[in-house]
Amino acid sequence: MKAPDYSIPENWDRIFILDDNERPVRVFDFGVKVDWQLTAGKRYELRDEMPEYGVVVQTYFSCWASMHDDKQPTFWTTLKGNGLDHIFHSSTWEEAQDKHRRVIEKVRRKLPHKGAVSDGA
Repeated sequence: MKAPDYSIPENWDRIFILDDNERPVRVFDFGVKVDWQLTAGKRYELRDEMPEYGVVVQTYFSCWASMHDDKQPTFWTTLKGNGLDHIFHSSTWEEAQDKHRRVIEKVRRKLPHKGAVSDGA
């Protein structure tokens, strides 16, 4: 039985992983990407579920970059729920961790707590 081919054509959108120095490296095999995401890539993930505000904040390395420009892939911090859907981009893991923290702080400052009771005023 022939092994499945997970190769990525060179002229297709670009797929990256991070090397040991946190630099993006293009890969041409989805299996390599998936293996990286399930192992080394886990250390580049943050997730905070905030049910008291009805949102989830998640930060991760995107692995994807378009062929339509020369931009490198970025770390994405997503805010979803409570009518919100925002994506923030960071170029380094340190910046992404800080952005994740700041998004959580802003949620706590700006969104109403789901347990809060309105005084009707």
